[in-house]
Amino acid sequence: MTGVEAVADMSANKVENGSGEACSGEACSGEASAGIMRTVVRSVAAQTAAVPAITMRTVAKRMMPGRLLLPICSVLGVLAAFAVVLLWFPRGEAVWDYPLHQIDAPAHYYFIRKILDEGVGAATHLWPNDAYYPPLFHLLAAGLVKAGELLGLNVSVYAAFNVVWLVGAGLIWPAGMQMFIGYWMRRVDGRTPWRPFSSAMAVLVPLLAVVSPCHPYQMLQSGPLLAYGLATSLLPFWMVATLRLFDAIAARQGIARWMAVAVLTGGLCLFAHPRIAFTWLLFMGPFVLLRLPWKLILAMVGAVAVCAVAFLLYMMSSYQSDRYFDPSSWFHTFVPNRTVPEALRVYVTENLTGVAGAVMAVGVAVAVLVVVLVMVRPRWFAAAAASTVSGGSDDGLGNGRDGGTGDGRDACPDGGPCDGMDAASSGCRPAVRFSERPFTAREVRKDAISMLLAFLLNGLVYVCSTALTGWFPNIVAAAWYRAETRPLTMIPLGVVPLICFAVCMLACVRGGAGGRGNAGAGIGTGMSAGAEDVLAIADERTGRNRPRSGRTYSTLPTVIAVALVTALTTTCLFADTTRAAMSDSIRANYELSDDQPTEQLTGTKYEILKDVAETVGDEAAVISDPLNGSMYGMAAFGTQMLFPIYNPMAEKNGAIFGQVERTFDSGDGDVLLDTVCPINPEEPEYFLTMGPQAESLQMFTFKEQYDPFHRQDLIDRYVADGTLVKVRDYSDAGDYADGWALYRFGCGAAGGR
Repeated sequence: MTGVEAVADMSANKVENGSGEACSGEACSGEASAGIMRTVVRSVAAQTAAVPAITMRTVAKRMMPGRLLLPICSVLGVLAAFAVVLLWFPRGEAVWDYPLHQIDAPAHYYFIRKILDEGVGAATHLWPNDAYYPPLFHLLAAGLVKAGELLGLNVSVYAAFNVVWLVGAGLIWPAGMQMFIGYWMRRVDGRTPWRPFSSAMAVLVPLLAVVSPCHPYQMLQSGPLLAYGLATSLLPFWMVATLRLFDAIAARQGIARWMAVAVLTGGLCLFAHPRIAFTWLLFMGPFVLLRLPWKLILAMVGAVAVCAVAFLLYMMSSYQSDRYFDPSSWFHTFVPNRTVPEALRVYVTENLTGVAGAVMAVGVAVAVLVVVLVMVRPRWFAAAAASTVSGGSDDGLGNGRDGGTGDGRDACPDGGPCDGMDAASSGCRPAVRFSERPFTAREVRKDAISMLLAFLLNGLVYVCSTALTGWFPNIVAAAWYRAETRPLTMIPLGVVPLICFAVCMLACVRGGAGGRGNAGAGIGTGMSAGAEDVLAIADERTGRNRPRSGRTYSTLPTVIAVALVTALTTTCLFADTTRAAMSDSIRANYELSDDQPTEQLTGTKYEILKDVAETVGDEAAVISDPLNGSMYGMAAFGTQMLFPIYNPMAEKNGAIFGQVERTFDSGDGDVLLDTVCPINPEEPEYFLTMGPQAESLQMFTFKEQYDPFHRQDLIDRYVADGTLVKVRDYSDAGDYADGWALYRFGCGAAGGR
């Protein structure tokens, strides 16, 4: 009898006995009232038996500082990582006042300006030929500019560019990695109120995520890779949602909810850059094969095959070529930039140098050994055998044999949920979240295999992308454009989770008792994991202060593991010089200087482009070789450059680009004007000469297509026959500026002939 029922009986007895005499006549109504009271109270007690009593003691326990430790440490870890990225970010006014001088930078500024000029609808056709380009980064930057206008602030395109990058690199990326690694951390100490291991790792993981030059810093150094870099920063959220979905499938509970989360995060990643799907498949593929039922695996394989065919058809329709079915001829201009040993060194060191690189390599080697040991001896790292773990046995394919629900409510013999003291009295399993229950040996082994496979596959992609040639590397690296830049940003996705997973496993070491019955599930009480949780739940409801014994980690191995990852993170943060060199290089690419007068953007070229913008306005089209730096006219001043990026592409609506190049090369002024003048019939068209192609832009494969714009003999002929009329002469800028000038095409007052 519960305490509530006892009170009801006492009250009923008082009503029934009244003055101590037997009732008679109307007095008997007191007995009936007593019976009704007893029935009502017992019914209420039965209905509330499964609900924990909300007492001041319970509320205080849930609000005690120990339970706030993990959230506080999580926030501190992400903020610390953001501080690291912010301190790394190049300093100086030039970073906020001028565009970045990188081959892809003008394109990103152009995309942002296009959204600002045309509205959100422009996000569907950002490319100059109106083709699609992943717009999430640029939408965020343009939205920041518009938000500044609403608040009365002048937020430049450059500032919006930098702020969005800082948020993605310094907040989204470390928070995502923290959440992804947290998937395994919660399985280590998820049943303890203080979560000491998870709290320590919540500080370390975000810092470990930002120590590598590969990501997030590389995406600002190379390209910059803004769209793919942002997608990479978002990817950990998609991956952890995928793993939670797999848990829900195994537990047969909450599938719809986690499916929605996975679709939402996946859609956001794909919106940032569709090719991130290949990266997701690379890392999640092993988990798919080892965790899902075979029917879902076949469905997944079928979906991948359909997507692959669709992608091939898209490529064949967008890029004309007769080499699609000859992989050995793909990327025929590719030249390896590293040897295989160099590529392996970069991979295992995360491109860190010196002592930091050596320490990282040792950490990776130790992590691999630990993961292999987990694969060989999983019971050393599992809390209990599958049959004794709360949530039940699972065959790893989503076929839970005991009907575990995974939402903290496991089935009782009568089919209902088991809660509170009823669980203790009936012997049914306690309420423990499926995602927080201890590891089983089977799960540990499967996750270890998946982690190691993902690490090795990622390394294979990187080595193929930078050091190997032939049909096999072409196929492996094709999804990432064959170049090193994108696989380089993926290295931390393979290395950091491997190290942190190994640390989680070390924290679960059971010593000599690992895997033997339930000896490792508690701390010497001799109880099973399920019985301990029942007592813990019962104690919380009854207010007793019995020590909770649901701990699933060992103190000494945990301390050692956390100390090792602390030493690794600290060394890589303070001993590496690569990140500082990258920061200096990027800062130099923001500054304007005439030390190399023919480079992309110099002080003189900036002033010339400014004068061009003032001369032609913001509607007239200007034709020039984008590789001489003229493409920055759009990036810096919004000038309507016909070639606003280095590769506007002739597909789709880009036929005009090739037509202008060919007719300019023809030497026929009438043909040239017939091609150029209709570009904007309401405005005149201009031609700008501003020196040779920049040396730093020579990696563009099709740079020769702009050679006609540098033929002085053609320019002189067009000037002589009136096709071109000189408007501005910039040759007095220096000895290197001979022939630099702005011309207007002879299309009449307006653009039409």
